Amino acid sequence: MPTDIATRALVVTLKAPCGGAKTSREIETITGIPRRTVDSIYARAIRNGFEPNERPLRIINAWLEDRPRSGRPSKCTAENQELIIAKLSGNRDLEDDGEEDPQGSRIQENEANEEA
Repeated sequence: MPTDIATRALVVTLKAPCGGAKTSREIETITGIPRRTVDSIYARAIRNGFEPNERPLRIINAWLEDRPRSGRPSKCTAENQELIIAKLSGNRDLEDDGEEDPQGSRIQENEANEEA
């Protein structure tokens, strides 16, 4: 389960020697985050530039943020999303309650039958 930046900052603060020097087990009890995740958050912060023995304790969001995910980027661009929303909002056969308009569907059905 992903954790937010504030919770990660709390974990790093509690685990740092000058911020409480709590064990991973104690932090797990306080926050409910598994020990392995606590250790992972702390190690990543150190790897990204956090100095645990520095006083005053300084935590920067960039040290705690997720890295960009690898893999293929989404095919759905902002332009495509806008196009989809425009097409869906242009559908007049749906009433406010989300049910189809029975008369509207019959009119379209009759027009289709006449064309065939």
